[in-house]
Amino acid sequence: MVNTVQDNVESLIDGRRGFEFTDRDGKVVKYYIATPRADDITKADWEHAKAYNNALKEGVLTASEMSDILSKRNIVGPDYEDVGNTLRNTLQDKLVSMEQEKDREVRLRLALEVAAARENVLQWSQRKSGPMSHTCENIANDVRSSYLTSVVVQDEQGNKVWKTFEDFRSERNIAVQTRARFEVMLWMEGLDADFLDKSPENVVMREVLESVQKEQEDLKSKVAEVASTIEETPVVEAPVSEDAPKKRGKKSAAVK
Repeated sequence: MVNTVQDNVESLIDGRRGFEFTDRDGKVVKYYIATPRADDITKADWEHAKAYNNALKEGVLTASEMSDILSKRNIVGPDYEDVGNTLRNTLQDKLVSMEQEKDREVRLRLALEVAAARENVLQWSQRKSGPMSHTCENIANDVRSSYLTSVVVQDEQGNKVWKTFEDFRSERNIAVQTRARFEVMLWMEGLDADFLDKSPENVVMREVLESVQKEQEDLKSKVAEVASTIEETPVVEAPVSEDAPKKRGKKSAAVK
Protein backbone atom coordinates (compact mmCIF):
# COMPACT_ATOMS: atom_id res chain seq x y z
CA MET A 1 0.00 0.00 0.00
CA VAL A 2 1.53 3.30 -1.07
CA ASN A 3 1.44 6.41 1.09
CA THR A 4 -1.65 8.59 0.74
CA VAL A 5 -1.67 12.38 0.85
CA GLN A 6 -2.86 12.22 4.44
CA ASP A 7 0.01 9.88 5.32
CA ASN A 8 2.51 12.32 3.80
CA VAL A 9 1.00 15.27 5.67
CA GLU A 10 1.05 13.35 8.95
CA SER A 11 4.65 12.33 8.31
CA LEU A 12 5.66 15.95 7.73
CA ILE A 13 3.95 17.05 10.92
CA ASP A 14 5.42 14.13 12.83
CA GLY A 15 8.89 14.70 11.36
CA ARG A 16 9.22 11.09 10.28
CA ARG A 17 8.53 9.38 6.98
CA GLY A 18 5.77 6.83 7.39
CA PHE A 19 4.43 3.79 5.62
CA GLU A 20 1.65 1.31 6.25
CA PHE A 21 1.64 -2.47 6.23
CA THR A 22 -1.37 -4.77 6.25
CA ASP A 23 -0.75 -7.88 8.33
CA ARG A 24 -2.20 -11.33 7.77
CA ASP A 25 -5.28 -10.52 9.84
CA GLY A 26 -6.05 -7.50 7.64
CA LYS A 27 -4.98 -5.03 10.33
CA VAL A 28 -3.20 -1.93 9.02
CA VAL A 29 -0.08 -1.14 11.04
CA LYS A 30 1.73 2.17 10.64
CA TYR A 31 5.52 2.40 10.80
CA TYR A 32 7.89 5.35 10.68
CA ILE A 33 11.46 5.90 9.53
CA ALA A 34 13.56 7.99 11.89
CA THR A 35 16.81 9.73 11.01
CA PRO A 36 19.76 7.54 12.05
CA ARG A 37 22.18 8.83 14.64
CA ALA A 38 25.89 9.23 13.97
CA ASP A 39 26.74 6.06 15.89
CA ASP A 40 24.06 4.16 13.91
CA ILE A 41 25.83 5.08 10.67
CA THR A 42 29.20 4.13 12.16
CA LYS A 43 27.90 0.72 13.22
CA ALA A 44 26.27 0.24 9.81
CA ASP A 45 29.62 0.91 8.15
CA TRP A 46 31.22 -1.59 10.54
CA GLU A 47 28.68 -4.25 9.60
CA HIS A 48 29.36 -3.42 5.94
CA ALA A 49 33.10 -3.97 6.40
CA LYS A 50 32.59 -7.27 8.26
CA ALA A 51 30.21 -8.56 5.60
CA TYR A 52 32.62 -7.60 2.81
CA ASN A 53 35.58 -9.32 4.49
CA ASN A 54 33.57 -12.45 5.29
CA ALA A 55 32.34 -12.70 1.71
CA LEU A 56 35.89 -12.25 0.42
CA LYS A 57 37.17 -15.00 2.72
CA GLU A 58 34.41 -17.31 1.48
CA GLY A 59 35.58 -16.83 -2.10
CA VAL A 60 32.86 -14.44 -3.30
CA LEU A 61 34.04 -12.37 -6.27
CA THR A 62 34.61 -8.66 -5.99
CA ALA A 63 32.87 -6.27 -8.40
CA SER A 64 36.02 -5.79 -10.48
CA GLU A 65 36.59 -9.55 -10.72
CA MET A 66 33.01 -10.11 -11.81
CA SER A 67 33.32 -7.36 -14.42
CA ASP A 68 36.42 -9.04 -15.87
CA ILE A 69 34.61 -12.37 -16.13
CA LEU A 70 31.57 -10.81 -17.78
CA SER A 71 33.82 -9.08 -20.29
CA LYS A 72 35.79 -12.24 -21.09
CA ARG A 73 32.55 -14.13 -21.72
CA ASN A 74 31.23 -11.29 -23.90
CA ILE A 75 28.26 -10.90 -21.60
CA VAL A 76 29.13 -7.21 -21.38
CA GLY A 77 31.23 -5.06 -23.65
CA PRO A 78 30.78 -2.82 -26.71
CA ASP A 79 27.93 -4.92 -28.12
CA TYR A 80 26.16 -4.91 -24.77
CA GLU A 81 26.49 -1.12 -24.55
CA ASP A 82 25.28 -0.66 -28.14
CA VAL A 83 22.14 -2.70 -27.54
CA GLY A 84 21.53 -0.87 -24.27
CA ASN A 85 21.89 2.52 -25.98
CA THR A 86 19.48 1.44 -28.72
CA LEU A 87 16.89 0.33 -26.16
CA ARG A 88 17.25 3.54 -24.18
CA ASN A 89 16.94 5.67 -27.33
CA THR A 90 13.81 3.76 -28.31
CA LEU A 91 12.36 4.42 -24.87
CA GLN A 92 13.20 8.11 -25.11
CA ASP A 93 11.67 8.44 -28.60
CA LYS A 94 8.45 6.78 -27.48
CA LEU A 95 8.31 9.03 -24.40
CA VAL A 96 8.59 12.14 -26.58
CA SER A 97 5.92 10.84 -28.99
CA MET A 98 3.61 10.06 -26.08
CA GLU A 99 4.00 13.51 -24.53
CA GLN A 100 3.38 15.26 -27.86
CA GLU A 101 0.37 13.15 -28.89
CA LYS A 102 -3.07 14.71 -28.40
CA ASP A 103 -5.35 11.89 -29.52
CA ARG A 104 -6.44 9.96 -26.45
CA GLU A 105 -6.47 6.47 -27.96
CA VAL A 106 -3.09 6.93 -29.67
CA ARG A 107 -1.70 8.40 -26.45
CA LEU A 108 -2.83 5.34 -24.51
CA ARG A 109 -1.26 2.99 -27.07
CA LEU A 110 2.01 4.91 -26.86
CA ALA A 111 1.90 4.73 -23.05
CA LEU A 112 1.68 0.95 -23.29
CA GLU A 113 4.57 0.94 -25.75
CA VAL A 114 6.62 3.11 -23.37
CA ALA A 115 5.95 0.65 -20.53
CA ALA A 116 7.11 -2.22 -22.75
CA ALA A 117 10.21 -0.29 -23.85
CA ARG A 118 11.10 0.50 -20.24
CA GLU A 119 10.74 -3.18 -19.35
CA ASN A 120 13.10 -4.05 -22.21
CA VAL A 121 15.69 -1.65 -20.81
CA LEU A 122 15.38 -3.14 -17.33
CA GLN A 123 15.57 -6.70 -18.63
CA TRP A 124 18.67 -5.93 -20.65
CA SER A 125 20.37 -4.25 -17.69
CA GLN A 126 19.83 -7.47 -15.72
CA ARG A 127 22.42 -9.06 -17.98
CA LYS A 128 24.98 -7.10 -15.95
CA SER A 129 23.24 -6.15 -12.71
CA GLY A 130 22.16 -9.74 -12.03
CA PRO A 131 25.68 -11.17 -11.71
CA MET A 132 26.97 -7.99 -10.05
CA SER A 133 24.42 -8.41 -7.27
CA HIS A 134 26.36 -11.47 -6.08
CA THR A 135 29.64 -9.68 -5.40
CA CYS A 136 31.31 -8.76 -2.13
CA GLU A 137 30.33 -5.12 -2.53
CA ASN A 138 26.65 -5.82 -3.11
CA ILE A 139 26.42 -8.32 -0.25
CA ALA A 140 28.06 -5.78 2.07
CA ASN A 141 25.67 -3.02 0.87
CA ASP A 142 22.69 -5.28 1.62
CA VAL A 143 23.95 -5.88 5.15
CA ARG A 144 24.48 -2.16 5.67
CA SER A 145 20.93 -1.29 4.56
CA SER A 146 19.54 -4.13 6.68
CA TYR A 147 21.34 -2.82 9.76
CA LEU A 148 20.04 0.71 9.19
CA THR A 149 16.53 -0.69 8.75
CA SER A 150 16.80 -2.44 12.10
CA VAL A 151 17.63 0.82 13.91
CA VAL A 152 15.51 3.46 12.12
CA VAL A 153 12.10 1.75 11.77
CA GLN A 154 9.80 2.72 14.62
CA ASP A 155 6.21 2.27 15.70
CA GLU A 156 3.78 5.16 16.22
CA GLN A 157 5.06 5.71 19.76
CA GLY A 158 8.65 6.12 18.56
CA ASN A 159 9.83 2.71 19.81
CA LYS A 160 12.15 0.61 17.69
CA VAL A 161 10.35 -2.26 15.99
CA TRP A 162 13.50 -4.39 16.36
CA LYS A 163 15.59 -3.95 19.50
CA THR A 164 18.73 -5.44 17.94
CA PHE A 165 20.13 -6.28 14.53
CA GLU A 166 19.75 -9.96 15.35
CA ASP A 167 16.06 -9.42 16.07
CA PHE A 168 15.67 -8.00 12.59
CA ARG A 169 17.58 -10.88 11.02
CA SER A 170 15.52 -13.47 12.86
CA GLU A 171 12.18 -11.77 12.07
CA ARG A 172 9.67 -14.49 11.17
CA ASN A 173 7.37 -12.16 9.30
CA ILE A 174 9.41 -11.98 6.11
CA ALA A 175 6.81 -9.75 4.43
CA VAL A 176 7.11 -6.91 6.96
CA GLN A 177 10.89 -7.32 7.10
CA THR A 178 11.17 -7.03 3.31
CA ARG A 179 8.74 -4.11 3.14
CA ALA A 180 10.60 -2.20 5.84
CA ARG A 181 13.93 -2.73 4.11
CA PHE A 182 12.44 -1.64 0.79
CA GLU A 183 11.02 1.55 2.32
CA VAL A 184 14.34 2.39 3.98
CA MET A 185 16.22 1.82 0.71
CA LEU A 186 13.83 4.18 -1.09
CA TRP A 187 14.26 6.71 1.69
CA MET A 188 18.05 6.49 1.43
CA GLU A 189 17.82 7.05 -2.34
CA GLY A 190 15.48 10.01 -1.88
CA LEU A 191 12.59 8.27 -3.67
CA ASP A 192 8.90 8.27 -2.78
CA ALA A 193 7.21 4.95 -2.10
CA ASP A 194 4.96 5.50 -5.13
CA PHE A 195 7.74 6.55 -7.50
CA LEU A 196 6.73 3.86 -10.02
CA ASP A 197 3.20 5.29 -10.20
CA LYS A 198 4.72 8.64 -11.12
CA SER A 199 6.44 7.38 -14.27
CA PRO A 200 5.24 9.29 -17.40
CA GLU A 201 3.51 6.27 -18.94
CA ASN A 202 1.63 5.44 -15.74
CA VAL A 203 0.54 9.06 -15.39
CA VAL A 204 -0.84 9.00 -18.96
CA MET A 205 -2.64 5.68 -18.39
CA ARG A 206 -4.21 7.06 -15.24
CA GLU A 207 -5.26 10.28 -17.01
CA VAL A 208 -6.88 8.34 -19.86
CA LEU A 209 -8.68 6.05 -17.41
CA GLU A 210 -9.97 9.00 -15.40
CA SER A 211 -11.10 10.69 -18.62
CA VAL A 212 -13.03 7.60 -19.74
CA GLN A 213 -14.61 7.21 -16.30
CA LYS A 214 -15.69 10.87 -16.31
CA GLU A 215 -17.28 10.46 -19.75
CA GLN A 216 -19.15 7.39 -18.53
CA GLU A 217 -20.38 9.26 -15.45
CA ASP A 218 -21.48 12.21 -17.60
CA LEU A 219 -23.33 9.85 -19.95
CA LYS A 220 -25.09 8.16 -17.02
CA SER A 221 -26.12 11.57 -15.70
CA LYS A 222 -27.55 12.58 -19.09
CA VAL A 223 -29.43 9.29 -19.43
CA ALA A 224 -30.86 9.71 -15.93
CA GLU A 225 -31.85 13.30 -16.73
CA VAL A 226 -33.66 12.27 -19.94
CA ALA A 227 -35.34 9.37 -18.14
CA SER A 228 -36.67 11.67 -15.41
CA THR A 229 -38.05 14.02 -18.07
CA ILE A 230 -39.90 11.16 -19.75
CA GLU A 231 -41.38 10.03 -16.44
CA GLU A 232 -42.63 13.55 -15.64
CA THR A 233 -44.36 14.03 -19.08
CA PRO A 234 -48.13 13.34 -18.71
CA VAL A 235 -49.57 10.65 -20.93
CA VAL A 236 -52.11 12.14 -23.40
CA GLU A 237 -54.79 9.77 -24.71
CA ALA A 238 -55.67 9.96 -28.38
CA PRO A 239 -59.16 11.55 -29.03
CA VAL A 240 -61.90 9.21 -30.18
CA SER A 241 -63.77 10.25 -33.36
CA GLU A 242 -67.57 10.39 -33.25
CA ASP A 243 -67.72 8.56 -36.57
CA ALA A 244 -65.72 5.71 -35.22
CA PRO A 245 -67.75 2.50 -34.89
CA LYS A 246 -68.86 1.76 -31.38
CA LYS A 247 -67.76 -1.43 -29.77
CA ARG A 248 -70.50 -3.98 -29.63
CA GLY A 249 -71.14 -5.54 -26.32
CA LYS A 250 -70.87 -9.24 -25.87
CA LYS A 251 -74.05 -11.22 -26.25
CA SER A 252 -75.28 -12.44 -22.93
CA ALA A 253 -76.94 -15.48 -24.38
CA ALA A 254 -76.60 -17.63 -27.40
CA VAL A 255 -79.01 -16.97 -30.26
CA LYS A 256 -81.55 -19.67 -30.48
